[in-house]
Amino acid sequence: MSVSPRARFLAYVLAHMGAPYRWAAKGECDTRTGQHLFDCSGLVTAALRHVGGQDLRATHNTDRIWADFKPVSADELLPGDIVLYHRRGAPMDAEHVMVHVGAGVVVGASGGGSSTLTLEDAERAGARVKAFATFHYRQGLMGFRRLPLAE
Repeated sequence: MSVSPRARFLAYVLAHMGAPYRWAAKGECDTRTGQHLFDCSGLVTAALRHVGGQDLRATHNTDRIWADFKPVSADELLPGDIVLYHRRGAPMDAEHVMVHVGAGVVVGASGGGSSTLTLEDAERAGARVKAFATFHYRQGLMGFRRLPLAE
C-alpha cells in the first residue's frame, strides 16, 4: 500500500519533534550535533521538499503562503493543513506558520525569533519543534491554508 504525500509530510514534521529552532534554518544539520535545525517556515518547506513539493522558501515567504494557497475553514481542517499567525498590529502580515496534525493540535518550530541564531540561543529560549494542544496557543491567528498535497 502506498503512503500519500500528505501522510509523508506529516510523518516528516512529527519525526522532527524536539529539533532546535534557528532563525532562517530549513532543515540543515548542525555540524557539531548532527541535529536538523528549523525555523517555522523552514520546517514546512523541508517537509514539503521531502514529499517532492516545491521549495517554498525559494519562491515564497510566509505572506505568500497566505496569498497563494487554498483557504480552508476550521471545520474543514485536515492533518497537514497550515495555520498562519499575523504580526502584532498587522492582521494581513503573516509572520508565523504551524502544521495542524489533528484535533486542533499544531506542531511547528516555535519559541525563537530573529535573535535565535545558535543552538545556545535556542536552548535558552526553549525554541524547538514542539506541539501545542490548540491552534489558539498564541495571539494573531490569521487562518488556515491547504498545501498542494495529494491525499
